[in-house]
Amino acid sequence: MSTSRPAQKTKPAPNSAERTAEITTHLEQLILSGKLKADDRLPPERELAAEWQVSRSVVREAIGRLAAVGLVRSRQGSGTRIASPDGSHQRLNYQWMIKQGVLRLDQLSDARLPLETTIAALAAVHRTDEHLKQLVAAQRKLAAKGETLKGQVEADMRFHAILAEATGNPIFQIILQPIQELLIEGRRRTLGRYGTKLAHEHHAQILAAVRKQDAEGAREAMRVHIAANSQHLATLDDDGRNR
Repeated sequence: MSTSRPAQKTKPAPNSAERTAEITTHLEQLILSGKLKADDRLPPERELAAEWQVSRSVVREAIGRLAAVGLVRSRQGSGTRIASPDGSHQRLNYQWMIKQGVLRLDQLSDARLPLETTIAALAAVHRTDEHLKQLVAAQRKLAAKGETLKGQVEADMRFHAILAEATGNPIFQIILQPIQELLIEGRRRTLGRYGTKLAHEHHAQILAAVRKQDAEGAREAMRVHIAANSQHLATLDDDGRNR
């Protein structure tokens, strides 16, 4: 896919900041329009610099801006490629908002209730046999004897991620992923203090409803699960001990 710039009328030479913005906007439009697709490789910096008649530092700044919003990724030996859509940029925004005091973790946790109850209901309607197998596998890992706390947290997160996938709507995966990642510490604290028994039981109730394709049953089971998790988290201090 060509990244060539559009033809322009003669006008005063813009400064480097303007050229950076111009290149960024042009490449952004190519990506958002689908003309550049996930995993497509951008031309090397030297080629883009020659094409746009700018220094490589201007091109590098433009690519950096695209990377900052999650549109491209650069890897050693692989060049710069168009990124696949995910929730990484949203997670960074949430982290920044938390650091700035605009958002609290408990508020983020509260957002899980309407989000994940809807996910559970839709997963019950749209799930496949493969989704059921994956949910069962996550349950086994969560309850496995000798499993590390890290493994238990991963299994817990995996269970919820599979439900989001089972909805058939990728928007739920994109929204849930950054919230899940920011709440890892909360999961570590609650599972470390209370163990996995209750989480496993709640998951089992959700799984049973999803298996029967009982949307309202799955919604209610998830509501109970999220409410219990929020209550447990509220009773712990930063060291994971009861207040």
